Amino acid sequence: MKNKEIFTLNPDDNNLINDGVVEINTAKDEQGFKIIRHELKTFVCEGEYQRGIVRMLDSYLKHINEPKQPAAWVSGFFGSGKSHLVKILSYLWEDLELPNGETARKIKQLPQDVNDLLVELDRKQRVYGKLSVTGTLKDFPSNDIRYSFLQLFLKSLGLPS
Repeated sequence: MKNKEIFTLNPDDNNLINDGVVEINTAKDEQGFKIIRHELKTFVCEGEYQRGIVRMLDSYLKHINEPKQPAAWVSGFFGSGKSHLVKILSYLWEDLELPNGETARKIKQLPQDVNDLLVELDRKQRVYGKLSVTGTLKDFPSNDIRYSFLQLFLKSLGLPS
């Protein structure tokens, strides 16, 4: 038996098409969607990633009727996968649809606890409305961070930034 035979995905057939570097704003062109699909397919939702997603979704859902929503802080050392976790969670949260009709949650099999929370999220968002904002402030450079955030927020609503 060879080492590569013990992996779920054969390393010879599964190159890192994103060069192992996660960018929050992957372009929404053919190559960008190819990277998104690859990142979803290879995401390992176990251990701290799984616990982190569960904590964030559970906290959001518990406070959905409250006037204040606690923030989530993702911390870790350089290269630990913070950006990757946030990026994948954003795709799962909105159940991003790729041009071929696949959705993030169909591409990635998730643990039951995470899947249950995403189903509940969909149910709650049908009742309360759906609003999620993803992106980076570097796409809206300004000396005033509030102005950059406002531009990001408006763009997410489909309004002129």
